[in-house]
Amino acid sequence: MLKYRTVPRKNPQTKEVKFYAQLEHVTPMTLDALAKDISDSCTLTLHDVKAVISALEEHISKALRYGKSVRLRDLGSFYPTLSSDGVENEKDFKSTLIKSVNVVFRKSAKMMYGFNVENPEIKFMRVGDEDESTTNG
Repeated sequence: MLKYRTVPRKNPQTKEVKFYAQLEHVTPMTLDALAKDISDSCTLTLHDVKAVISALEEHISKALRYGKSVRLRDLGSFYPTLSSDGVENEKDFKSTLIKSVNVVFRKSAKMMYGFNVENPEIKFMRVGDEDESTTNG
């Protein structure tokens, strides 16, 4: 269930105020909780699952630092991007102009459908309306 609240936002040009949905802050699922759920659904022990997840985190970070993207089948892909200051002449560009390295996650087609509002498994609930839930808003 995705919990949301409505928030007013003013159009800076027209000054008109409209209300929009904003996702409530979510509680992160810890590595321990995720590992326990996975362990409960297969034959691996909790410690085996934790070791695999820990190694996965380490190897994804390493691959991204080496400029590779990482595709995790039906989950999606991680890839590195750069942000830099610009120069007018290409020959004047130096790596010191690079301001940050970011990691972007792009959902797979299966994940896109999983989080499409047309998916009947997606349910929304406005905070404060705990007894009212809908599938499409």
